[in-house]
Order: sequence, then structure tokens, then C-alpha cells
Amino acid sequence: MPSLCLYMSSSSIDFYNDAVSAVQAGKLPEALSAIESSLTEDPNDAQTWQFYVVVLDALGRTQDAAKATSKLKELGLDEADHLLMKAASAAGSGDLKSAIAHYEAAAELAPARAEIQAGLALVLMRCEFTADALFAARRAVAIDPDGATSNYALGHVLRRTEKNEAALEALTKAVAADSEFLVALYEQGMLLTDAGRNEEALSNFEKLHAAQPEDPSAIQALATVRQRLAEAQK
Repeated sequence: MPSLCLYMSSSSIDFYNDAVSAVQAGKLPEALSAIESSLTEDPNDAQTWQFYVVVLDALGRTQDAAKATSKLKELGLDEADHLLMKAASAAGSGDLKSAIAHYEAAAELAPARAEIQAGLALVLMRCEFTADALFAARRAVAIDPDGATSNYALGHVLRRTEKNEAALEALTKAVAADSEFLVALYEQGMLLTDAGRNEEALSNFEKLHAAQPEDPSAIQALATVRQRLAEAQK
């Protein structure tokens, strides 16, 4: 997931976060609407344009994506950013081999960018290259110890490898850095539920459900934790 630009306006960030959440939920038309609203608020943010290209590509709007890429070049997008765009597009279409190659090439050009290592870690984990994914995630955290994206990547990999205590620690840092990071909220909530910390998990899932009321995962998670709390009161 692309990290947020620190210089976005608050309204632009809200729309950007809505777009990220919509992509995660597989709702590309809603993502497109949100990212276009973000660009209306802040038309010169290169990172938002970068995400816009990814969404347009995912929707098959190649001509519009090419026009948006031209705008990115005007804003001074460097080669590492181009590779990140290609990686995100490949990952979104399921071409994980190409995504890994693009992330690795971007990492060579910009070794100090945590979001590259984080993105690489998540794709490696999708391929079940566990050791490599953990290495990339730890590099992301070493670069950006308090970052939402870096700590989410580490927490996700650790959770997938059943290192739940360490995963919860990393995901808690991710949520502390970005309280609207919905996928981090979900995974943190699942770990809290597994640990029997149902009241804390309830807060996560209520927030997630409020943001994505039609998401089946949010609905199921909220129902499960409410049931556990009700049973505990009997």
C-alpha cells in the first residue's frame, strides 16, 4: 500500500484513505471516485497521481493511465516511483513474479525507502517466500521504525508465520501511527480476539465495520467478538 504524503491536506488524506480502503475491498469504481476527489483537493501530489495510475490500470483504462503517467512525469516522478507503480499494478493483477522483480529493482535504486521494502515483503509473503518476506519487512522497520506501512508489513508476515505476540506488537505500532489503517485494524483485531482480549478487539471491528459496513470480513469479525463477549457475561 502506498504511504501517505506528509504534505497532503487533511481532506485529501481522507479521500486517499477511502481509496486505499476501497481497493482493499475490491471496489475499484469507488476507489477511482475517492482518488479523483483527493486529486481535486490536492492536484499536485505525485503520490496520489501514482495511486491514480494504479487504479486506472486495474480498471483497464490504459489511455487514461498513460495521461496520468504523463502528469506524474511533469511532477518529477523518479525511476524508483515508476517501478513502484509497475510493482503495484503487477501485484494487483496477480503477476507476483513481475511485482517482486519491480520491487527489487526499485529497492536497488532507493534502498532507504521503507515503503519499497514493505511492499516487497507483502508480495513475497503472498508467494510464501517466508524467510525473504521477513527479511524485507525487518528492513522496512529498520528504515522507518514507527511507520504504519513498515510495521504493518512486519506484523502481517509475523502473523502469517504464527508469531502472534510479535505480530501484535508490530500491528499495534502500525495502528498507533495511522488509526485509519483498516487492514492493520483488522489484523490487530483478529490477534486480540485470539488472545482473548475481546473488548479491545470489539473497538477495532466496530471502527472497521463503520468504515466498510458491507465488508463480509468486518461483519463476521464483529459478530464473532460480540458473541464471545455475550457468552462471557452468562
